[in-house]
Amino acid sequence: MTASQVQVPWDAAARLAARLVGTPMAVISTGEALLGTFGFPAACPVRRFGSGGPVTVGDLLTEPGFAGHPWLTDLGVRSMAAVPVPAAPDRPARRVTVLDTSARTWVEHDLAALTEVAAMLGCASPPARLSETRGFVDALLDSLQVGVLAVGADQRPVLFNRMLRRFCGLDDTTPPVRALAAAGSRLRHLDGRPYLPEEMPVLCALDGRSVRDVEAVLRVPGAPDRYALTNAEPVYGVAGELIGAVSTVRDVTERRRRERFRDCELEMTRLLAAADGLDRVAPPLLRAIGEALDWPHVALFVVDDVADVLRTAAYWSAPGVHVDDLVPDRIPRGDAGPGFVWATGRPLWIPDLTDPRYTGTPEAYAFAHTAAERGLRASLTVPVCDGDQVLGVLATLCSTTEYDEFLLTGLLDGVAAQLGQFLTRMRSRELTMQLNQARNDFLTLAGHELRTPLTSIISYTTLLTDELDDPDRQQMIAAVRRNVGHLQRIIDELLELTALESGHHRIRARPTDLTAVVEAAVRDLRPPAGVRVRTELPAALVLDADEKGLRQIADQLLSNAVKYCPGGGDVLVTAAADGPDVVELSVADTGIGIPDGDRELLFTRFHRGANARHTAIPGNGLGLPLVRGLVEAHGGTVHLDPAHRPGTRIVIRLPRHSRE
Repeated sequence: MTASQVQVPWDAAARLAARLVGTPMAVISTGEALLGTFGFPAACPVRRFGSGGPVTVGDLLTEPGFAGHPWLTDLGVRSMAAVPVPAAPDRPARRVTVLDTSARTWVEHDLAALTEVAAMLGCASPPARLSETRGFVDALLDSLQVGVLAVGADQRPVLFNRMLRRFCGLDDTTPPVRALAAAGSRLRHLDGRPYLPEEMPVLCALDGRSVRDVEAVLRVPGAPDRYALTNAEPVYGVAGELIGAVSTVRDVTERRRRERFRDCELEMTRLLAAADGLDRVAPPLLRAIGEALDWPHVALFVVDDVADVLRTAAYWSAPGVHVDDLVPDRIPRGDAGPGFVWATGRPLWIPDLTDPRYTGTPEAYAFAHTAAERGLRASLTVPVCDGDQVLGVLATLCSTTEYDEFLLTGLLDGVAAQLGQFLTRMRSRELTMQLNQARNDFLTLAGHELRTPLTSIISYTTLLTDELDDPDRQQMIAAVRRNVGHLQRIIDELLELTALESGHHRIRARPTDLTAVVEAAVRDLRPPAGVRVRTELPAALVLDADEKGLRQIADQLLSNAVKYCPGGGDVLVTAAADGPDVVELSVADTGIGIPDGDRELLFTRFHRGANARHTAIPGNGLGLPLVRGLVEAHGGTVHLDPAHRPGTRIVIRLPRHSRE
């Protein structure tokens, strides 16, 4: 028999394709001619889809032009998937098509299995004799990147392909019977319970039912846990009798690790968002990382810039793991492990701590072998950075030999990036707090030191005014007193603002009539000529507040409003209840307004708008910051109304009831 006369076992390949994706029918065709079928009548026509690439249809009822097609009317087909068979120049184009009687969503796993079958059909040479059909199929199954297990009706395994053996940590030559027994002993439910023989998906399929998307854990001694996703289907003979079952096993360990790390990153985000320092957040953070990796030890070292060493910030070890004496307090730059990562800014991956290639220095060798004696076998250390600056180092130890370097390094780098951002924020916040404290200390000291001489100046100028009869000299003394009084008011406002911002100023909330406070402030106001002040106030508006603080708020807002109407204008003061729990006070004017570029800095101390700085209008930039401090001390808010033009409108919202 010549090679051109030998037939590839197309029917067997079609049956394999159907079983791999769990469909009742499969077709291998060239054009409209059938090469091999499984569960598909030879008289039924074949229809081509697409332009040569993979094609999936989740529901043929929605596919245009399919109404009345025999696939729907005669076979009850609802969904299909097809992939091309790679074709040599001297071969016609072929396709592997699977058909299901239910609408379904075709997933990556399905197309991958079909593509592997098509690839084997495209590149495999036909067997020299028909008796070699079984060898061809075995070779095809061994080349698949998915595990395949088949058993007969007597539950004895007839096929255990190479990929499944490797997934289970078995030798390629292990016979199917021994391979199934070994795999069964290593298989666990997700909760850790061993699988009973009758619970294995391929044996469950011998009951005549499909088993879909069963997850399990495979525990191989000396290797990390692997996660499997298994489907199983019964296999029927030509006469419809049950002759066995086949299952496909896909390694989903990487997907599971990514999912767990995604959950870990979400937990890290939650912890870091609520953290006010590294000391408290580091232990639960390291525990979340260790449990996500399923690694028993994680340590965080941070850079001590003064001593130029790494210091241990925190570490976490799983129950039963004792490595406290292996975690150093100080690590020099460039030393093995974390010191090397600090110096280079690059991750350090050691898949096997007992391998002498990875332990160059005597210290590193001693550490690696001590860790290995305690059941720790692999290590991954990554830098924690802010840009190009290394702020710390994250180090992990694993109890099994690991070889997924790029996956694990990528996952841990993402965690380290979050830690780097947090450490940067902490450093920035600490510096800001130090600057604020220094500023407040200076202002408090300057205020107290200035108050004493100012009090003396005011006292002596008062005596001089009483004793001097010369009008010119009295006028000069009055100018001194006026300017000293202005300086004293600035100091008082600075000290009060500092006390408000530091939390040392406590308001004394009592039932207070806001209407009465505002009316008194308006009565005492002396607006310049041309400025008209109107009020729209209720008869009474009572809230729990500090009366003195409310009066300061009203005075500052009114003073600003009339001051920034230099050519005359209108000022409107309104107050009203906004529901049962909030009161709203607003002061609006038609003056020079606030330039757009200054609006965000309006409530910042010492800031004045550009249009105010370039006029003769006096001011020190403390009034509105003081208003904001007093309002926030009452638990309220203050903001600029952006829609009010021309002029300025400041709106204050205060809680009606005290929160003390």
